[in-house]
Amino acid sequence: MIGKTVSLRRPLPPRRDGHAADEALLARRLAAPPNSETGSQEQVIAGVACRLIGEAAPGGAKIVHLHGGGYRLGSAKDWVGFGSRLAAAAVAQVILPDYSLAPERPFPHAVHDVIGILTELSSRPEADPIILSGDSAGGGLALAIAAALSPPSALAGLILVSPWLDLRIVAESYERCAKTDPLFSSESAQASAADYLQGWSADDPLVSPLLGELDGLPPVCLFASSAEVLADDSLSLARQLGLIGIPITSVMLPDLLHDWPVMEPQRRETAIFFEIVKTFVRQSLGLIA
Repeated sequence: MIGKTVSLRRPLPPRRDGHAADEALLARRLAAPPNSETGSQEQVIAGVACRLIGEAAPGGAKIVHLHGGGYRLGSAKDWVGFGSRLAAAAVAQVILPDYSLAPERPFPHAVHDVIGILTELSSRPEADPIILSGDSAGGGLALAIAAALSPPSALAGLILVSPWLDLRIVAESYERCAKTDPLFSSESAQASAADYLQGWSADDPLVSPLLGELDGLPPVCLFASSAEVLADDSLSLARQLGLIGIPITSVMLPDLLHDWPVMEPQRRETAIFFEIVKTFVRQSLGLIA
């Protein structure tokens, strides 16, 4: 559980001005992943609009889930379907923040937003344990923030789905999986990184958490597809965490889309995903051995 205050390994860089999104990007923001389920409450937490789904069971947790979209697409509203399924599987309240998007609000706006949310949630009376979760770019943001906390183990756990963990975009899987990943590519990664970084170094662990200090993290539940261009990001993370003794549940399945638990809710593998998450959350909370 996070304590009454949230401490960081080092101060965050200040927020920076960005620039307007072009018409093509604005049009792309109108698209959304499968989202057939509704039933969320709107709430502003630390100045950030959020969608809240479900309630934490006695002894349960809050899951703060950060949506994907390359740091420039996606919204809490568009992820309500996934959030509903996550809340049901984990028997937890799921909080979906509308964190800042680039290029209008580039790095480190999103980091500030989520740190603010964690700070407010932790300061509430009888605060529930918090599990930080994210898919694609949201997974990279989740890991970057968890690693920036002091101590990182202030969180109860991390759930990472097809996370984008290295914005240098140098992994071999960008080329190896180019033909098997219709949703993400080196070109789209370069465009997203340019909008998010706007001159900031991709070597900064706050944007490329694979390059940072990962010691002290809470248990991690990691999912990826061997067919996606981000496969090597997950493989590298699993290896690093294994070497330093961080508890990790790592699942890499073949022939699946990038971010398949979000994009393909009807797949058998998505049902498997939620079963694994259910067990992981209960283990993270000490409800089962």
